[in-house]
Amino acid sequence: MKNLTVKNIEGMDKQNMLDKLKEFPAQCKEGYSFPLPQMQDRKFKNVIFCGMGGSAVGGNIISTVAYESSGLPCMVNSDYSLPLWVGRETLVVITSYSGDTEETVSAMKSAKKKGSGIIAISSNGKIENLAASEKIPFIKIPGGYPPRCALGYIFFPIYRMISSLGIVPELHTEIFNRIKKWTAGFLPDRKNNLALNITEKFYDRVPLIYSGTRLLPAITRWKTQIAENSKSFAFINVFPEMNHNEIMSWHYPRWFIKKCVPVFITSGNEHPRTKLRFEITKNIISQIQPDIVDIKVKGRTLLEEIFYLIVLGDWVSFYLAILNRVNPTEIKEIALLKKQLGGKR
Repeated sequence: MKNLTVKNIEGMDKQNMLDKLKEFPAQCKEGYSFPLPQMQDRKFKNVIFCGMGGSAVGGNIISTVAYESSGLPCMVNSDYSLPLWVGRETLVVITSYSGDTEETVSAMKSAKKKGSGIIAISSNGKIENLAASEKIPFIKIPGGYPPRCALGYIFFPIYRMISSLGIVPELHTEIFNRIKKWTAGFLPDRKNNLALNITEKFYDRVPLIYSGTRLLPAITRWKTQIAENSKSFAFINVFPEMNHNEIMSWHYPRWFIKKCVPVFITSGNEHPRTKLRFEITKNIISQIQPDIVDIKVKGRTLLEEIFYLIVLGDWVSFYLAILNRVNPTEIKEIALLKKQLGGKR
């Protein structure tokens, strides 16, 4: 695309998100090698991940992996308080990249009062101070990144910790080579670049992104990255739920339908009935909006599939920011909101 020249990227990418995207494979591998704290020898019956925004992504991924591989219920909590059922047999994972996210700090204090097991991870801030004063197991990660650009540092130490407790399977470290290979394929100078091709479809349009439920963490990441990086709308839904309501939305308003681009993301590992639903729904929608984007994920495991989509989506959101002529790192409205709240994310 003529508007995605090196000159245009340098002109809009004023805080050099491009290099952060290039460094993501190394960040993931480094994050997995961080030293882990000792946990008390306790048995847990459930796990709850507390975090907001970019800090919540890891919990979403682990909860999805646990759904298919663990006997322990896992869920994500993005609020100030904890569910009533959280107690001494709950493991509460506190994640705040800045360490000062007010909702997460509040949840951490609540978990302490309930006597829950707690693991905390941050780069600094109140979370680190609370962990030190209350002798809570703590993982310190490097600071200086936008939280959405620190997923490798946030996710992989927590996954390794949760895996060491026997809650999710041990990580196959081949994933780091795959992330490196996928990243290389989406660089600006690469030919047959899927990220660039998708970006061209998304420009000046609204992507409606559909997947099966097992890929929900990845398409959620697409939505939030397009919001923060590209300053654009994207909407998501999952099969089979979409078939029970949203399929009827593809009629009005007509001006909006013309601006939409339906995106169908599949892995081949969906339930057979879900696969059939994808085929039928795609045929129905193609009669209304034929310009459909089909994406087939790569990866040998669910975790690899999710990270393939995360890498792809991060590059799409970056390129879309350049086409939209906006700085992908800048988050003026979020900064204004935090300032008026008197807190930090």
